[in-house]
Amino acid sequence: MRRISLLLTLLLAAWGAAPRPASAVELALVLLNDVSKSMDTTEFAMVKAGYRAAFSDPEVIAAIATIAGGVAVAYVEFSGKREIELVQGWDVLTDAASARAFGDAVAGAQRSSAGNTALAAGLVGATQLLKSGDFGTARQVIDIASDHPSDGGRSATARDAAVNAGITINALPIMSAGPIGTFDGRMTYSTAEWGAGGIAGFYRHNVIGGDGAFLVEANDFTAFGEALKRKLLRELITSDEEEAQARTRSAALVE
Repeated sequence: MRRISLLLTLLLAAWGAAPRPASAVELALVLLNDVSKSMDTTEFAMVKAGYRAAFSDPEVIAAIATIAGGVAVAYVEFSGKREIELVQGWDVLTDAASARAFGDAVAGAQRSSAGNTALAAGLVGATQLLKSGDFGTARQVIDIASDHPSDGGRSATARDAAVNAGITINALPIMSAGPIGTFDGRMTYSTAEWGAGGIAGFYRHNVIGGDGAFLVEANDFTAFGEALKRKLLRELITSDEEEAQARTRSAALVE
């Protein structure tokens, strides 16, 4: 616990130099992305391409444009306990130009680490990043993407602390088709049984939480971008009126 506390002190000192958005935004969103060694170079490239595609998608841009004050967004990568890095943010997205610029910045950034998977530490770091910001009454959301199937229950404690601080955690579990490293090399993350409910069950019971929390599964890294888009739309659109506005704006963008 002392190591984690020290890590967070160092992280917050480094993150304190990042520009903080005005409290007028309606949504503060941390995109917490697992870049541990279970993700190879090709899969990492697919994830980065997925972020670029999602933030240049007309529907996502239209949804962002319906939010008065914009969306404050930060992209954070994590692997091991000492490998949690704010890669991009805080950026305030209000229109197509700002959304595309954010997606391009995330896609163009070098991989920050490739260690083990400290899922709980990543959640704690993202929680502290939100708590250290000035967001007023804005909705605060952590959006975690990972192919990690379990962590001995440690994430549930980190999740509960975030929820108690008024933060919602949503998840994008990735069902990787890559071999796990078994004797015959045939078992993959998508076919293995990881307890009740599989990988999705782990995220449902131990990771997501808070007001309106949900998860969206990506069947493989090739499906990451589309799954990210669907998750972003659910986070950005919170009413029927906003959905109607977003559809109108999206239709205008693609004409």
